[in-house]
Amino acid sequence: MRITPMDIEQQEFSRSFRGYNEEEVDDFLDKIVKDYEELINENNRLNEEIERMKERLKEYSEIEESLRSALLSAQKSAEEVKKNVENEAKMIIEKAKMEAEIIKQQASQKEDEIKNEIDNLRRYKFIFKERLKSMLNLYLNMIETEEFEEQKGYEFTKKSTNDIKIDKVKVEKNLKDLDEEEPKNE
Repeated sequence: MRITPMDIEQQEFSRSFRGYNEEEVDDFLDKIVKDYEELINENNRLNEEIERMKERLKEYSEIEESLRSALLSAQKSAEEVKKNVENEAKMIIEKAKMEAEIIKQQASQKEDEIKNEIDNLRRYKFIFKERLKSMLNLYLNMIETEEFEEQKGYEFTKKSTNDIKIDKVKVEKNLKDLDEEEPKNE
């Protein structure tokens, strides 16, 4: 059991011969009581301070835990946002690549169509030129032949008219053939 200041104050000693001076002992005990009360008060004050500090430490620990939790949550959110942005970027890039590939294929197909059209037009040009040359050569041959020089008057006119009619039919047939061979626009 602890000694209290009151225990010290109320303590009585038995008297003996040649004992201590009673007044000095009482003064000393009063001084001890006073110091002891101050120590107890200081101890109580320190204990209260310790309790307050424990309470503040508990609050700080809760704040720290709350901050840790918020930080972890923020990190998770940031990672999730980053992951979503990366996934969306990948999807956009993939879509752009697919669209670019489609455009490239369409351009290549159009290029092939244009090349084929150019080849067809060159072929028709060549055919037309050859047929025209052939007809012109035919007329030149007619002019240069002796028959043409010997013909006179009506016979010449009759023969020339017949030849022209025949040549007209040939030209019309060649033009009709040429029209049938032209490529159809798609």
